Amino acid sequence: MKLGIVLATRDDLGHAAAIALAAREARHEVDMFLMDAGCAAAAADPATMTTLLDADCTIIACSNSAVGLSLVDGIERGSQDDHAAVVGTSDRVVALT
Repeated sequence: MKLGIVLATRDDLGHAAAIALAAREARHEVDMFLMDAGCAAAAADPATMTTLLDADCTIIACSNSAVGLSLVDGIERGSQDDHAAVVGTSDRVVALT
């Protein structure tokens, strides 16, 4: 199963990470798309983002939302087309918006 997680809020990064890591522990594929305040949350917490990347989560940040932010290596910069791809190819989607 593939789980898609959309994060657009700053305060829900911990929830998103816990869900993603639980899914990976259950051997599910996880794709995350960060936008709006979700990008700022990722920039403010590089340790959590590194943990997610080390667990083989795919993480894509909206390029427009991430302008001027320093994101850890491994986080791809993409567009709303990538957002649509995460939602469209996932078996289940969790949206923290």
